[in-house]
Parts: sequence; structure tokens; C-alpha cells
Amino acid sequence: MTYYSILPDAESRLHDHSKLFGKVSRYILRRYPVWPMIDHLANKVVPVHKHSVWYNIGGIALFFFSVQIITGVLLMIYYRPGLPWDSIQRIVMEVPFGNMIRSIHHWSANLMVFTLFVHMFSTFFMKAYRRPREFTWLVGAVLMGMTLIFGFSGYLLPWDDLSFFATRVGMSEIEKAPLIGMWLADIVRGGSDVTIDTIGRFYVLHVMVLPLLTLAAIGVHLFFIQVQGVSEPDSFASLPESRKRYRKYFTEFIFAEIPVWLFLGVLLVALSAAFPRELMPEADPFSSAPEGIKPEWYFLAQYQLLKFFPGKLEMVGLILLLLLPLGILVVPFIDRAIPANSRGRLVNRIGIIALLGLIVYTLWGWLS
Repeated sequence: MTYYSILPDAESRLHDHSKLFGKVSRYILRRYPVWPMIDHLANKVVPVHKHSVWYNIGGIALFFFSVQIITGVLLMIYYRPGLPWDSIQRIVMEVPFGNMIRSIHHWSANLMVFTLFVHMFSTFFMKAYRRPREFTWLVGAVLMGMTLIFGFSGYLLPWDDLSFFATRVGMSEIEKAPLIGMWLADIVRGGSDVTIDTIGRFYVLHVMVLPLLTLAAIGVHLFFIQVQGVSEPDSFASLPESRKRYRKYFTEFIFAEIPVWLFLGVLLVALSAAFPRELMPEADPFSSAPEGIKPEWYFLAQYQLLKFFPGKLEMVGLILLLLLPLGILVVPFIDRAIPANSRGRLVNRIGIIALLGLIVYTLWGWLS
């Protein structure tokens, strides 16, 4: 459709609006004929069925990411990579509401990671990765990976005992990767061990490189979703058209999410007030590691699994760990039948085993 066929229809549809709104809209449409896009978004619908609640999880993850960006920018004002622990102490002790903002940043990061895990597995079990949404799934998997790197890179920035030794443990696991492990660990650390110079690398990664890449990936992910629409599970797709129910995406669905976002905002403030993020003593690379040091909870399952493969068996454990991300990437090209066939049901069972294993090993690592 050309500009000249769009504009008259668009202008006629604006006559009933207020004079100012109509003038502004016509001014824009004469230069940027975006009405087909507006029509597409206005007609976008979301299926209504017993699993519809899972459609909200992606929006919740995006809410937590927005909180991360806002609180992260506020923390950057006072954070100094050259004096990491001192600047965090200043934020906590001197800056008005500094510890509240830092705690909100901490809690929203953890809840974002948890929400993304829920979003990934709910999307998996609803089989939203099948044609034509293979690349939507792949971009989502990349976003999951970048979020985990976000957590790892940001954990060291306070430069306290807990974050320092946990990062050192994490880097030792990276060293075990075949062929490139030592090289990659040295690049990330900026040397053979975690030092104050590592802060500079992690800081640039955490506040510049990852946010730009993540925003680009989110843009692509949302674009695919808007163009391809929301996936329908087999149980809904098999219904006769007369029994299918939908609701408008940009009115009913989005408006229904706003109270959820408001509740989550209140929850973040409550968690930050009740359980503020503590600042441990400044890191001393020459001291011994605190007893029971562990990585963050979203790395506990991998950490616990590798304990079962000591010595020369570590390579077996690393190969097993690689199976989950590899399976995530290839599943759209293995389970393709609509509705699901025997292969699709087998993929479902494997997904259930992987989810249960992730939960069990995480809890085991947390309690051990």
C-alpha cells in the first residue's frame, strides 16, 4: 500500500478527534505514513484460555528490566570503578535513599532472572517455539543467556568479600571449559586472577555493552512477537472458531497488566525495606575465602552438578551442562509438528525432567 492510498483514509479517520490531536496526527501522517502499523497493532489480539496467564510473564520480565535500567542509572551517578567498595559504602551510608535504590536493584535483578526462567519454561511447554516462531525463541534464549551474564558481571561490582570470592569461584569454573577456558577467563579477568582491574572490565560490560545488546535483542524479540502474533497452544487451536475467545492486546491485555506492575513495584519496595542488600567487608584477595561460599542461586544447579564429577570426570560434567543450552537452541528444529506428535510428547517429557533437575539441584545447592 502506498503513501497516497493511506493518507486520505487516515485523515478521514481523524476528523472526529480533538482539533489539536487531529492537526498533530495529520502533520505526522503526511511525513510518516504509519497508519498500517497502527492498524496492525490495534487489531492485535491475545487468545483467552486456561493457560492465558503465562502470556503475562514476558511483560513482567520487561517491567523488572526497566526497573534495572532506572535504578542502575541512579547508582552509576555515585559509583566509581576505581573505588568500588568506598563508593558503594557512600551510596549506602550517605546518599539519600541510596541503600533503598541499591536494594531495589538487587531484588529486581533476582526477580527478573526468576521470571525469565518461568517465561522460558512456560513458552517451552506451550510449544510457542514452533514454526513460524523459531527465531523468536532463539532471540529469547539469547536474552536469557545475556541476563545470566548481567548477573555475573554485576555481582563483583561492590567488591566485598562475598562478591569477590564468589566471582573467583565462577572464574575457576570458566577455566575448565575445553580449549578456550583459560584464555577466556584471562580475557574476562584481565589477568590470571580477579583483581581491582577486573572491576573495570566488568563495569563496562555491565553498564554499557550488555545493556545496548540487550535493548537491541529485546527490540528484535518484541518486533517478532508483534509481527507473528501470540502463539496458540494445541488445545486452543483445535477448538472450532465459534468457541475461541480473544481480547485486544493494546487495550484489554495491556491494561490488565498495569495493576500487576504496580503490585510488583510495591513488592520491590517492601522487599528492599524488609531485606536490604547488605554490604560485606571490603574484599581482601590475600585472605581466605569465607566458609560456605557459593555462587548466586541461578548458578547453584550447575555448581552442584559439577561436584559429582571430580578430577578427570569434570569434562563429563561440563558436557552435561552444555546439553541444556544446546537443547534450548535446537528444539524448534526437532519438535515441529502441529499438533504435537510422539516426538513432541517426548520433548515435553525431557523438558519436565530438565525443569525438575534444575529445581532439585538448585535447592540442594542452597541447603547444602
